[in-house]
Amino acid sequence: MRLTFWGVRGSVATPEAENQNYGGNTPCVELRLGQGRSLVFDAGLGLRWQSNRMLDERPADNCVEILLSHCHWDHIQGIPFAPVMYVPHNHVTIHGAGYPHRPLLANLMEQLRPEFCPVPNFFHDEVGANVTVNPLTSDPWFEALGAKIRWGFLPRGTSSSIVVGYRVEYRKKRVAYLTDVEYPARPEDCSEAMELAEKVDVLIHDAQFLPDEREIARDRGHSTYEDAIALARAAKVKRLICTHHDPSRSDRELDEVAAWLRQLKDLQVEVAREGLEFEL
Repeated sequence: MRLTFWGVRGSVATPEAENQNYGGNTPCVELRLGQGRSLVFDAGLGLRWQSNRMLDERPADNCVEILLSHCHWDHIQGIPFAPVMYVPHNHVTIHGAGYPHRPLLANLMEQLRPEFCPVPNFFHDEVGANVTVNPLTSDPWFEALGAKIRWGFLPRGTSSSIVVGYRVEYRKKRVAYLTDVEYPARPEDCSEAMELAEKVDVLIHDAQFLPDEREIARDRGHSTYEDAIALARAAKVKRLICTHHDPSRSDRELDEVAAWLRQLKDLQVEVAREGLEFEL
């Protein structure tokens, strides 16, 4: 099982030169379970590059299960531009929740309206891969590609926006993905987050804001590095990777954050970098 970070930037892509070391693509993290079989957390612009490598290795009969946290543009904008969507004999399933009173499929179809999007509508049976949309149900568990997946709604401050966190269990390894979460109090007091993160091998967590930015972060729907660290400690995770970097955060500033995190002795914690890849 291999984790690859294809996009780690939040809110908007940042192609500026001063952001190239950590990357400018919007959120996309791949959990490769085997050749041609991948779970993908979020579908930002990094999905295009994940798709390219998958097709280079295996042009057909790939199975991709996309686990969407929510439908903000930075988390879905890679879907229309991922080549796997247009190649027949590949299989893509998109899991997630729609906005209140609006189904997930309706949200994704809106993205493909021809006045907004120049590509063919791959939701039509005659176009490209076999694409299925799977709205989350009341059951907090489901299976995908042989993995057990638990999901749960996460808080976003006072916002009514829906955001979903995930926990994946596969061959005695556990990975959790929690992004765009803003805790109303201490992270460890959020039972849903604790259940998703409990004793995972890797916790991938939103950390858009620095500790001294907490006041400006209020009601922005994101976490600070301190929030991510507090949850990781309370949930006894083995490794914490902080992601969804603020679009204004330069490589130099992220290097400073990384140096600070390396000083923590009780927790293995690091800053997500586009291209980071390792086996679990």
